[in-house]
Amino acid sequence: MAARATGRYAVGVRKDAPTSCRGARQVRGIALGVALVVAGVALAQDSPRRIPGGVSVEIRGEVVELGCYLRDGARGEGHRACAMACLKNGGQPAIVQDETGALFSLAGATPASDPSPAARQHIAAHVLVRGQLFERNGGRALVVEELTRLGP
Repeated sequence: MAARATGRYAVGVRKDAPTSCRGARQVRGIALGVALVVAGVALAQDSPRRIPGGVSVEIRGEVVELGCYLRDGARGEGHRACAMACLKNGGQPAIVQDETGALFSLAGATPASDPSPAARQHIAAHVLVRGQLFERNGGRALVVEELTRLGP
């Protein structure tokens, strides 16, 4: 609360409180607020956000660009430059599972988050993805918690 000084006391603050006490209370309040925010951010970064309804999975496969793969079956190192251009222009990363050939589109932990920065580094490479799998009406989305490149 902004206070306007009038004489010895500020408006909006108890008149019997010395000026030095009011300042100390404000500083303590601000320090406590900052500490709570810092602690909350640290906790949020330490553990991945669990979304209700997902199934924890671990999938090995190749990172592809979804549109190119669905339309042309394009994948592999020979398609890397095209996939990078598609991702840069709004394309979506996906994983083609090594064992089954199943396709999993990648999603961020929130609707507004983008999973492609981590996947972009590994386009056309084989990776191990740990995360949460969501399936609805035949579609699959994999919320990435950890993505590790396998091999060179």
